[in-house]
Amino acid sequence: MKKSTLFLFFSILFFMAGCSQQSHKETISGIPDPKTLNETYVSNPDQLLDPETVSDLNAKLSTLDQAGIAHIDVVFVKTIGELVPKEVAHELFNTWKIGSKETNNGLLILIVQDQKRIEFETGYGLEGVLPDIICYRIQQQYMIPYARLNDFNSAVTRGVNAVVSHLTSNPAPNLTDTAGMGSTELTITPPESLQSLTDMDSMYSSKEPGDIYSLILAIIYFIISIITGIALSKKASLRILIILFIFTAPVLSVVQLNLDHPVSWHNIRALLVAYTFLLIYTHIHIFLLSWISASSFKVGTQHEQYLKRRNTFAAMEWLTKVFAFPFLWLFWKKHQATLEALRYENINCEHCGTLMTLTSEDKDDEFLSKGQAKEEEIFSIDYDVWVCKDCELNKILDYSNLKSKARECKFCHFTTSLFSRRETIEQATTSNPGYGYDYFVCANCGKETKKQFIIAKISTSGSSSSSGSSSGSSSSSSGGSSGGGGAGSSW
Repeated sequence: MKKSTLFLFFSILFFMAGCSQQSHKETISGIPDPKTLNETYVSNPDQLLDPETVSDLNAKLSTLDQAGIAHIDVVFVKTIGELVPKEVAHELFNTWKIGSKETNNGLLILIVQDQKRIEFETGYGLEGVLPDIICYRIQQQYMIPYARLNDFNSAVTRGVNAVVSHLTSNPAPNLTDTAGMGSTELTITPPESLQSLTDMDSMYSSKEPGDIYSLILAIIYFIISIITGIALSKKASLRILIILFIFTAPVLSVVQLNLDHPVSWHNIRALLVAYTFLLIYTHIHIFLLSWISASSFKVGTQHEQYLKRRNTFAAMEWLTKVFAFPFLWLFWKKHQATLEALRYENINCEHCGTLMTLTSEDKDDEFLSKGQAKEEEIFSIDYDVWVCKDCELNKILDYSNLKSKARECKFCHFTTSLFSRRETIEQATTSNPGYGYDYFVCANCGKETKKQFIIAKISTSGSSSSSGSSSGSSSSSSGGSSGGGGAGSSW
């Protein structure tokens, strides 16, 4: 009787264990590997995510994967029964072999709805750039708040975007403590309500208007950086360095601020950071240039000193107005006064030493040639005529108009050649560039000159890149493994 009872007991025990093991295997195998779903990255068997969200995530993760940065698989299921999410994530990762075999750059994001649990499982290669504390922070700040509101599309999208942003723009995280995880100073403030979610306006989502505005602002600021660099230096090599510096310094600062301190008004903050940076840099640059050039400004005649000083700062006039506060308006006022003094202070005759007299604009044409008078008429050059009454010598000083579009005529050699018309001779094609001529007519001698311009070949990169993208969209996941790195959060 006892033997029969024991036999029955162990039979039931083994049967239950077998059923449990079978149930475990069925649960794991019932979750489709994204690679089997047309080489995608999102496993959504219970249709908990909208098709648009899945499509956007697949496109984004494909780009990241093809760049060799990381292979990220996202799994969202209703339930895994009584199984532990961390164990399931680890088993799925190593079963699917997420990531490259050479770099182990895989990451699995598992969300289990009924257990209200999020798990990140990282490959060996990502543990350095995506440590546990970063995984936990991303979950707490960008996923949990939305999961609590059952907005799973936003939870997953924002979480993935935060991971992608961290991997692409912050490959060497400074949020981990070199002395040990226990002493890491990190403030995590997970929002508890929808109102607080507005304080976490994400700069990561490609579908959000804020991200479009950020891109537009970045493009505008890049253009401003180029214009500013051109204004601040005449040397091409120095221009490039200035442009790179004044663009990258504030942009990197803004990116770091958005990562460490996300706010809903991040675009306004970006504008303030960029303006303040340019304000400070412009002041420093102009004052240093003025100090370095001070000695050269004192060499030569008054006319030569005037031209040196004017030409040095002419392109910077708009900067001294846009960034006038607090000192540049004083600098520009003094600069203008110095130029006026150099141009209109008395000049001594080089022959007899007598003070010369500046003729009025109405009378100076009597001393000018026809070509010089025409230059004044079209405002390409302004002439000052100084006359010595004792020896009747005169001195003609030229002041070119830096804003004039007139060119020097190759026939009469006066700056009186003006643009007349443009003629396209041959249109550009995909195989050959086109060309044409700009025509100029001299206001002094009437001769016409022309200058050839080239039209670049029509680019065909759009169609080729499209076909290349479709052919190279397959997954790079081919042998990655995980040692259990990552983090988990509950909502």
